[in-house]
Amino acid sequence: MKQIYLILSLIIYSLNITAQQIDLKGKVIDAQTNEALMGVNVYINGTNKGTTTDITGKYLLKNVPVNSIVVFDYTGYKTKQFPANKVPKIVKMTSKPDQLDKVVITAGGERQRRKDVLISITQISAKELEETKPITLEEVLNKTPGVMMVDLGNEQHSMSIRQPISYKSVFLYLEDGIPIRTTGVFNHNALIEINHSALKKIEIIRGPYSAIFGSGAIGGAINFITKEPSATPQYQVYAMGNNVGYRKIGASASGIFNKTGVLASIDYSGRRNGYREHSDYDKKSAFVKMNNQLSDKTYLKTAINYIDYKTDMTGGLDSLYFYGQDYSSQYRFTYRKVKALRYYTQLISNLTDEHQVKASIFARYNVVGQNPHYRIKDDYKPWTGTGDPHLAHGEINENKFYSVGTILEDTYKLKKWRITKGVSVDYSPNSYYAKYIRIHKTDDAIYDSYQETDSLKTDYKVNLLNIGVYANAEYKVSPALKLLASARLDNINYDYKNNLGSAAFSGAPDSNNFFNAFTPKFGAVYQVNNNLSFYANYSKGFRPPEVGELYRGVKVPVLEPVYYDNYEGGSWISLFDKKLILDLSYYVLKAENEIISVKLDDGSRVNQNVAQTTHQGFEFGVQYFATKEFSLKVDGAVSTHKFDVYTPKGHDYSGNEMPGAPKLIMSSELKYHPAFLKDAYAGLEWFHVDPYYMDEANTQKYEGYDVFNLRLGKRFNQFKVWLNVLNLTDKFYATSASKSAWGTSYRPGEKRSFNLGVSYSFK
Repeated sequence: MKQIYLILSLIIYSLNITAQQIDLKGKVIDAQTNEALMGVNVYINGTNKGTTTDITGKYLLKNVPVNSIVVFDYTGYKTKQFPANKVPKIVKMTSKPDQLDKVVITAGGERQRRKDVLISITQISAKELEETKPITLEEVLNKTPGVMMVDLGNEQHSMSIRQPISYKSVFLYLEDGIPIRTTGVFNHNALIEINHSALKKIEIIRGPYSAIFGSGAIGGAINFITKEPSATPQYQVYAMGNNVGYRKIGASASGIFNKTGVLASIDYSGRRNGYREHSDYDKKSAFVKMNNQLSDKTYLKTAINYIDYKTDMTGGLDSLYFYGQDYSSQYRFTYRKVKALRYYTQLISNLTDEHQVKASIFARYNVVGQNPHYRIKDDYKPWTGTGDPHLAHGEINENKFYSVGTILEDTYKLKKWRITKGVSVDYSPNSYYAKYIRIHKTDDAIYDSYQETDSLKTDYKVNLLNIGVYANAEYKVSPALKLLASARLDNINYDYKNNLGSAAFSGAPDSNNFFNAFTPKFGAVYQVNNNLSFYANYSKGFRPPEVGELYRGVKVPVLEPVYYDNYEGGSWISLFDKKLILDLSYYVLKAENEIISVKLDDGSRVNQNVAQTTHQGFEFGVQYFATKEFSLKVDGAVSTHKFDVYTPKGHDYSGNEMPGAPKLIMSSELKYHPAFLKDAYAGLEWFHVDPYYMDEANTQKYEGYDVFNLRLGKRFNQFKVWLNVLNLTDKFYATSASKSAWGTSYRPGEKRSFNLGVSYSFK
């Protein structure tokens, strides 16, 4: 009888437990940004029963025993666990702080841990952006190993990543994985066209990545990843200003309604009456993003970004003005205007757990109009003593293009393999015209006025068509060893139509120019354990001549593509229970037929394939988490950039260092998050640049500089207040310095500024 009673009791207890099951549904969001997290694994601990969140962050997990533990797991975030009957409706997940555990997507198109990829890549997180509150992007980009974005004033810039300070098209800028400009129409000021307020995070790849992205990804590729709609309705207004004329105001609204998420933001930034004469600017930005969950397996993303920008173009200062700290402008009328509109729609469908397809269509419209200071040339020639000292020559120009294109990708994820195949098509008609102007120069070396003429120097149209096919394969040999091979084939066609005759400044006849390139990449990553991994790779990069290099100011287009060979190895190391993180890499980058601007006998310059160069260096990133409150970050590069063979006009510069190439660049940041003061931070930054040569002959050096910044911030419920003191010691320095036959030119760095900001967020 006892046995029957025991059996009946067990059956009743079992039925009772089975009956105590619940259905769980809710949202998972990022604790820092309040954005919905898609793809979070939600499962019952100790079982294989689970689900994932959709694009709106929602999940539904049925028949969950009330006495079980529910786990929320997402790569790059701290895992969370709750008793089934205590799971909150909104689960907030926190990203892991160190670089090696961060998740990157630019390296292969899907979420991967930083230490699992075999390239040099650094991520600037949402938290870093929020605590930096940059006025210009170099404030955050220069915090990464081997990156020196050079401030030329009012968001104008040049770049240095595994290259000297450069205006060349050896860097690729992307927005959500799509190039913001077309091949052949690079602009070293392209980051003016980035909407700062739309950014969630930034990923920087160093070294050639043409095997995936095609032309331009030589020194590096920077992917600006935009924000996603917040999981719950959220609104924000903000304002910022400083003591040297800068102002910024903006607003944003975001939320998810049913299966559609929407984010919209607008802002204005500008400057009036800065410490430099003729240095005003205005920038208006607008951004809209919409996400739609079409089904359990398919979702759609659409984004529109618009920039309207105008700036006075102050130019550089000669040595007399610069070292005399005379900030009056030598140019009184020069300007730059930019209008940029970008759109994309991306459809992503997970056909099975192993098979994903991604289809993107995009469009761009871009106009850059200028009266540029760098096109002004004196009529008087100091090397011959001839010409009119009060006359100079210049131009008003406009470069315009629009684009339509598509990127299609097909990815299979098998047990040991991950294979991606893709094709991209970009059709971009481009036009350029330049009108000659006569300029008056005063006895005090001021270019004070100009006179328009009817003389056209340049007037052409180029229809650009770039078709690329690529493949990427990863093979997991063992849990520790992964191999990768990538390859891309590009076909680029320039269909050139000249509206002027052969006697014009740009007098090249109508022509079709084709450039084909095959760019492979292969390598391996070996993970010894969770705290140590090594990688090595070889990659080939290329860039065709830019449209302006090939056709502007020439009678016959003769330039050839430039090819680069990159050899690289590195290691990621975690020590002392992840308190110390090291990111180390060494590279050798060689270029054949490098395009160099060569000075002719009359002082003018022409682009020629005349140089072989070698770029090599050691890059390092160090993070040290001393306590929960204090952390130290040091990033930098020790590098050399040399001419192997370069003999322009009988001058042998072979073996010389390239101009604008400091041996050491380094940034350091000491960060303090006080335990006694919630949601507060303080950061002290130091940016160092070594001396470098200003000319190809290595006859004159600029002494380099050190700049310190202080950043303070505190959140008070819905309010946040911050103060950034830039150039804390009021250092006198130049962000770039160069020498030519016309003299020396210095771009003065910003004087000390106190940047005070406040934001108000509400739901």
